[in-house]
Amino acid sequence: MNIIKPVKAIASISALCAVMALSSISSVNALGYGVASDSPQHHQKRGKHSKHMMKRMIKELSLSEQQQVQIKAISTQAKAQHETLREAMKKFKGEEKTLLQAQAFDEQAYTSLHAAYQPIHMQIALTRAKTKHEIFNVLTTEQQEKWLALMEKRKEKFSKMRG
Repeated sequence: MNIIKPVKAIASISALCAVMALSSISSVNALGYGVASDSPQHHQKRGKHSKHMMKRMIKELSLSEQQQVQIKAISTQAKAQHETLREAMKKFKGEEKTLLQAQAFDEQAYTSLHAAYQPIHMQIALTRAKTKHEIFNVLTTEQQEKWLALMEKRKEKFSKMRG
């Protein structure tokens, strides 16, 4: 029995789930809880997080120099793609904030706003998923398995923290 195909399928699904989880976390942060998304502190924290994640991957997975270069190139490309969508998201957040702070909540206006920006949200999610997929496929099978185990351990840790 060839176990590689099921492992790759599980790995792909897990990577997609991780992307979706990270997307929802960033959405919560963007709603204004914690540091404002356009503040210098937010960008500084995000930069520190990516550096920390890269260092952790290098250490935990014993990434080769070639893998490190490939992953950095993928991350740089994703950042460039994200920059093109940033202005649209700022506009959406401003309009959303106006609706949320209105005297009365206008459900129709919110639904229309969200529908108008749905293609942008989809493009952001697609970019994140592609990036995670590309990075995951730079890893060897053993590294992929180890990474999935680390992510599962992290998931359990966070679920325990929530209650």
